[in-house]
Amino acid sequence: MKRHLASVRPLPCLAWGGAWLFLSGLVLVRLWALLYGRIPSLAIPALAALLAGAAVAAAWRLRAAERFLLPFGPTWKTALLAAAAFGLGMALDTSYQLFSAAGMAIGNLPFRLLCGAGSGVFFACVVLALVWAARALGPLPLPRAAAVLAAALAVNVITALYCAGTATVYYWDTNIYWNSSTLLAEQSLGLAQLRLVVESVITQEYNYLLSFPLSLVMRVLGTSRYVFLFATVNLYVLPTLLGMLMLGRKSRHGGILLCCATPMLLYTALTGFVDVAAAGAGVWAFLIYTEEDRPQAARGILTAGLLTLVFLLRRYFFFFTVSFGLAALAALAVRRSQWKSFLTMAVTGAGFSLFFGQDFVVSQVLSSNYADTYSAYDQGRWVDLVMLCRYYGYLMLAAALVCVIFLLLRPRHRYGALLCLCQPVLCIFLFTRIQSHGQQHLLLYLPAFCFALAGGMELLPERRSVRWAPWALALCALGSSFLPRPQPSHPSEIAVPNPLPAFTYVPSQRTDLAQLVALRVYVDSLSAQEQKTAAILASSFTFNSSIYDSTLRSLNIPQSDGPVTSITYFGTVDKRDGFSWGALAADYLIVADPVQTHLGAENQHILTVLAQPVLEGTGIGTAYTRLEQSFSLEDGVTVYVYERTREITQEEYQTISDTLTALYPDYATLYAVPAGLFP
Repeated sequence: MKRHLASVRPLPCLAWGGAWLFLSGLVLVRLWALLYGRIPSLAIPALAALLAGAAVAAAWRLRAAERFLLPFGPTWKTALLAAAAFGLGMALDTSYQLFSAAGMAIGNLPFRLLCGAGSGVFFACVVLALVWAARALGPLPLPRAAAVLAAALAVNVITALYCAGTATVYYWDTNIYWNSSTLLAEQSLGLAQLRLVVESVITQEYNYLLSFPLSLVMRVLGTSRYVFLFATVNLYVLPTLLGMLMLGRKSRHGGILLCCATPMLLYTALTGFVDVAAAGAGVWAFLIYTEEDRPQAARGILTAGLLTLVFLLRRYFFFFTVSFGLAALAALAVRRSQWKSFLTMAVTGAGFSLFFGQDFVVSQVLSSNYADTYSAYDQGRWVDLVMLCRYYGYLMLAAALVCVIFLLLRPRHRYGALLCLCQPVLCIFLFTRIQSHGQQHLLLYLPAFCFALAGGMELLPERRSVRWAPWALALCALGSSFLPRPQPSHPSEIAVPNPLPAFTYVPSQRTDLAQLVALRVYVDSLSAQEQKTAAILASSFTFNSSIYDSTLRSLNIPQSDGPVTSITYFGTVDKRDGFSWGALAADYLIVADPVQTHLGAENQHILTVLAQPVLEGTGIGTAYTRLEQSFSLEDGVTVYVYERTREITQEEYQTISDTLTALYPDYATLYAVPAGLFP
């Protein structure tokens, strides 16, 4: 007992009491955002104090501060790091972004200070724990510098050739991150911008966390699409390749083989998906967690940080985080001695996730209708199969499965092999309960794929007659991705699964760029005399509002200084967006014929319910007159511009509402005519 009392002297009772008080303020605000209106208001402070007290008591009882929060020992270095992290955490506290505190006592300054201090305490604990874990883990053996330089040179040369030859328009996810990176690059760099980035993490699906590092490069080199792509490759692809090189370091040139076997990584980045950063964090999570000879607690804490980071970067990587945790639990069946690594990962991961991503984890993932809301994105299991084979190739997937089986037969490798097998299987099962895979979603399986191939290479005998086989397969996969070939506009067009990657690094070329530019110029000319508004009724890979918006910028055509027609937002997915009533007040409608959908007309009625009668000139379509100019796009799509010639009647509003409500009675509020629109 005396020994235990002596051990807590560096942390006096005053400090523990202050930690409890500050954390109570943080927990109070977080619980208020979650429970206000559901339980009595006075019960929330009591619950917050109880939970914070339990956490502080557990930390004191387990001596967590002495074990995990003193990376440099009880010295001034640790104190300085803690103070800096506390100040940063307090300054960047985003808890009040979770709800509106207007008119509530909890929005007053004392509560805000307590919450900010609690955020500072928690953030300081996060930083200290991660630094302690990194020091305890120790340095990992780095791959040869020649291999790293060769990989860096290769990806930059390919990027330069791709950028020089591409002529296309960037839209949706890729355009969102290009735009947000540009936005940040054009703003003043300082604490206000950091707050903007942090606030976006907790409130927006497409947050600025991935855009911020890119914006620092674009701030210096410019905001063109090419700078954006080179920044993505060097900041996000290269660290992922470094993780691959380290995974394959136990076999001769194994890391280079992994880089050759996964051409989809760089290709995904070149098509504009910054999601590759999350895949890179996943590769490093596999690498660190499976280092069984390293301290278990350190591995668990660092892995928890990486697993939290992956879904903060891209929300759908939450499936990777959950599947990795479940797979790590399953892997204990063959290596029970690793329970400390799993426990520390689970506990710290839960804390990190709730602190940095409460709104997403609690309000979206755990909501009862999350799967139903995104059911439109479920295009069937055939799409999942052909997409996996299109970007990996079923021969490469089969090779990875064979490697995992051989690893399972070796007791020394069984723990990592079981983790590697369970993670993608669980991830596929969970992800397909929500939607089908798009190109970027296939990055969810890249870490396990690389881990399996690296382990298989390690087991191969040194005989040249055996070693050539995986190299031949990897080089075939790499070579296949450089073959020129027509690319399908939708996965449903793929007749059979591909044995090798079937995408192509040949730069994409749209043949209708002149028509897209002409459409943009024509629509803007409609506002030459008076400011006009328009809505775009199209949502396909050939034409959509994002393509319209980014056409000029994608082609490096400067925006005209003259008036432009304002584009009114129009939703596209039935259960997610609801009907955009503001479009009925727009002066013009831009409609594609045939009606353009990317999830099928059966999932995009909010678009077809207006576009179809406008094209046919029936019902509500009689309120519009088609202008003479038309624009011919790829795939036989023609775009027309319709001018509204009369006001939309109340009966026509109600007809749209009734039609959509009959289809989705549980979502009637999304389709209700706005109150007060008519007397």
